[in-house]
Amino acid sequence: MGEGPAGDFPVPLTPLIGRERELAGARVLLAGGRLLTLVGVGGSGKTRLALEVVRGEPGAVFVDLAPVREPGQFLPAVARALGLREAGAQPLPVTLYRYLRQWGALLVLDNFEHLLEAAGELAGLLQRCPEMRVLVTSRAPLQVPGEQLLQVQPLPVPDLRALPAPAELAAISSVALFAARVRAAQPDFAVDAGNARTIAEVCLALDGLPLALELAAAQVRRYGLAEVLARSRGRFMLWQSPRRGVPDRHRTLAGAIQWSVALLDAPAAALFRRLSVFAGGWTASAAAEVCGEPGMDVPALLATLVDQSLVVAAENRSGLRYRMLETLREFAAAQLDLHRERERFRRRHLSWCCGIGAMVARLGNPDDERLPALDLAEAEFDNLAASLEGCGPAHVTDALQLAGDLYHLWDSRGHLGEGCRHLERLLARPQATVDLAVRAKALDALGLLRLWQDDHAAARALLGESARLAQRIGDHDRWAWTTSSLVISRAMGGDLDGTESLALRAVEVARAHGTRASLARALCGLALLRSAQGREAEASQLMEQCLQLLDYMTWARGKFSYFLGWFAFLDGNLDRAAELLATSLGAFELMGERRSLPDTVDALGCLAEARGQPAEALRRFAEAQAMRAAAGSCRNGYLARRCTLAEVRARAAQADVDPPPGITAREFQVAHLVADGLTNRQIGRQLAISERTAERHVENLRRKLGVGTRAQVAAWVSALPTLG
Repeated sequence: MGEGPAGDFPVPLTPLIGRERELAGARVLLAGGRLLTLVGVGGSGKTRLALEVVRGEPGAVFVDLAPVREPGQFLPAVARALGLREAGAQPLPVTLYRYLRQWGALLVLDNFEHLLEAAGELAGLLQRCPEMRVLVTSRAPLQVPGEQLLQVQPLPVPDLRALPAPAELAAISSVALFAARVRAAQPDFAVDAGNARTIAEVCLALDGLPLALELAAAQVRRYGLAEVLARSRGRFMLWQSPRRGVPDRHRTLAGAIQWSVALLDAPAAALFRRLSVFAGGWTASAAAEVCGEPGMDVPALLATLVDQSLVVAAENRSGLRYRMLETLREFAAAQLDLHRERERFRRRHLSWCCGIGAMVARLGNPDDERLPALDLAEAEFDNLAASLEGCGPAHVTDALQLAGDLYHLWDSRGHLGEGCRHLERLLARPQATVDLAVRAKALDALGLLRLWQDDHAAARALLGESARLAQRIGDHDRWAWTTSSLVISRAMGGDLDGTESLALRAVEVARAHGTRASLARALCGLALLRSAQGREAEASQLMEQCLQLLDYMTWARGKFSYFLGWFAFLDGNLDRAAELLATSLGAFELMGERRSLPDTVDALGCLAEARGQPAEALRRFAEAQAMRAAAGSCRNGYLARRCTLAEVRARAAQADVDPPPGITAREFQVAHLVADGLTNRQIGRQLAISERTAERHVENLRRKLGVGTRAQVAAWVSALPTLG
């Protein structure tokens, strides 16, 4: 496993000003303890300070919790930031615990205040993972054992009763920050005798709150210092919150934000409030599609909002993205409510997300670019989750369609638990029974996710209901696809009674009424059934047909090449296996596939062991194990036994272990291949000997061991002591 994820860590574009004491104190506290919470009001600069505290720390991981709506989604958000995925039977929290226990991390958890109910989960992480450290920003303490608190106060402000000389005034933190931000737009700006008092009064009126100071500084070039001061202490005061019990500094910040927004022209103000429907950021094109109107120059308006410090722009690996500080987003959302626009723009946001889902769902079409669709969905994960969670009763069908369309995202990118959560919640809502086609698709997606989590009972119930709905509405293609998934579940679980007729019927219906994808699915199900029945030659022929049908699909090429490579390996055709498995590996790596890639790597390990390369075999097995540890998955049953035996043999070869007394080295090899389930012909091909010679070795083994069946030979191998 690597040293942690390569996620996007925010890189501030401006220097930290006026926090030297807090910075030093935070670093001392974090070095001496494992949990430090930076506590302060909104706009006090907690996030900026946190980023500076961990600057240069190897392995620091930033987790923006602002888009996370429910305490129950805290651990999944941390796992996503670490690059961990749920791709099998192991629950995501277990994957997270195991990763952090082994590798540790320095987590920066930003905006924790709305998830305080999840503080116990964080405490559990710290207890189980002794190498982990956590830096939290929050408006309130977490109140868990071991928490250290550092209060982030507003910056010091000048004393108007004893105003210092301009040079000394400029060194006061609030003045230094204000002046530096003004200079970003006016390079010749300086604190001098003519403007010193006005600057001091602005800093005092804004209580030294960094966010308020930055908002005010952004207006100086347009309005001048005198007008900025007038707005800061005059009309600005009328906009303060009237609620009793609200701290003055909260009212000051709310007023500073409202003042800044009031200075915008109508189109910019409209865009500002509408952008609050996004979660976790957006691109310029997304803003135009969701929030724009005819004649609205969204890129220019975004530039204005960035200039006014109301929106933050940052470059990442996919280009320029925008986001709002959570304090500003809360204000913008309230403005959206005041203008009675929330429902309209949440609906447009959902429609935009549905467009992304439709692109992901079209992955089976040859003319579509598959990777960009998955990469886009991954980049907009927070927005997709927010649209699924926030849909009202009138839009449940659309949200359910979206959740089903995102199946390939949930599956191949390792978000199985997240996909299950959304699909189960939406399927349970009364409105989800209206469109039977949408419901059938969602049930199929949920059934497959449960299947890949090794929950075969739940998978078969869901897939069975989906097939019945498909039959009811006459959707033959859906029926063939879903029924084939049922066949795959039964073949994987060894439940073969009655499965053959179902598999043959699925192939028949797919040939007559289905798409190429559903026919390939049906043939794949029948191939896996034939393999489970020991009919490897037929299984290979069927899988070759699958590959021919969908060779234009990168993922399908990876999956079918893997199965063909595995069948070739079992048949002893090692050169052919190597060729096919290399094709599978390349396709999966190109797709960013997380669930199926470890299977291919395991198969390569078995291949290396069979070729007498124990060091390479052990390296491959360790690589696959690390991938599954990150994904929360486990080996399928058909792989587990063979891989385990291959690992034992590879470790024995590395340790130069002799076979038991009376057993020759060649017989020892043959015994392990018998335990792998290989026939005499397959053993002969794998060891480059004749089938008759392989048969003779098996007979010698049975005679020397005093057993009568191949199963007893396999039992003897299983009872041999393993090497650690």
